[in-house]
Amino acid sequence: MATITDIATIAEVSISTVSRVLNYDPSLSVTEETKRKIFEAAEKLNYTKYKNKQKQRELPVDVPKKHNKSIGIVQWRMDDEELEDIYYMSIRLGVEKRAAELGCDLLKISNLDESVIQSVDGLLAIGKFTEERVKKLHELHPNLCVIGSNFPLDDYDSVNTDFTQATELALSHLMGLGHQKIAFIGAEESQNMYGYRRYKTPTVNTYVDMMQHYQLFDEDYFIVKENSRLDVQTGEELTEQALALWQDRLPTAILAANDAFAIGVIHTLTAHGIKIPEDISVMGINDISVSRYVSPPLSSVQAFTEEMGETGLELLYNRIENPGIARRIFLSTQLVIRQSTAKPKEG
Repeated sequence: MATITDIATIAEVSISTVSRVLNYDPSLSVTEETKRKIFEAAEKLNYTKYKNKQKQRELPVDVPKKHNKSIGIVQWRMDDEELEDIYYMSIRLGVEKRAAELGCDLLKISNLDESVIQSVDGLLAIGKFTEERVKKLHELHPNLCVIGSNFPLDDYDSVNTDFTQATELALSHLMGLGHQKIAFIGAEESQNMYGYRRYKTPTVNTYVDMMQHYQLFDEDYFIVKENSRLDVQTGEELTEQALALWQDRLPTAILAANDAFAIGVIHTLTAHGIKIPEDISVMGINDISVSRYVSPPLSSVQAFTEEMGETGLELLYNRIENPGIARRIFLSTQLVIRQSTAKPKEG
């Protein structure tokens, strides 16, 4: 595992600055560019898939090795927005890594200029775009792959993480430790999501389904803000609201909707003198690179974000060379246990 010292060396900043940035310290005053250098260094250093690779990954057998494809990238989270939750930064870095291996030229597209879009061989859209935006992108270019959207598959390719599995792994881990009073703190950007149920994310719905199945669901422990970002600040605010609601009736564990939210949960619990994991265990989802550096290191479920970027680039490359039926790919997840979870305190 890359150390904070390794990150500081690459980003050319102090170890203290790296630690405070990775912990989303709100009292730290540094430029957005410095934050970006630190987050990108952390991501690249922990991109372990490539560390010991003996040879370049081969293309799928049905893809001719024709290089110099031009790929337009449309990002849902742009520039400084990436720093609020580096999940999408990690996907982008995976795209860039695989594009370099395949000899593809990348062009970032901020405005949907028809002439610019039609000048590239394919479009790669990263993030939770609205249904209208996805349809517009597909109208502008037939070769489209969307990474991270949950809208129904039309005649374009898509890649996502199996967040139903991720939530099951997280809850099973907590229940296996003996937790029954498991709260959920999260948010949904509902307008950018598809579904017929009130809540749209697999994470939220799987939490409700599993807790109800085991007769453990408690409405007071279910804290979800609709039409809101999943960032550290919102996690802090919702945890403050939750503590005011719970008073002395605290849960023994909290599952956060993602790691950024979990960091916000940790900030607020710590500010109230609540020890983690002695008093309350905290669990995240995504396992972004900073999760191992927060205090305490965060237990999470790894979403293979870099591989999402790689897979999306490969799907698009394939479509450019061999147009065919649209493909939807879900990548599996993996439980990562660190120091933020433990058995519930007796009594």
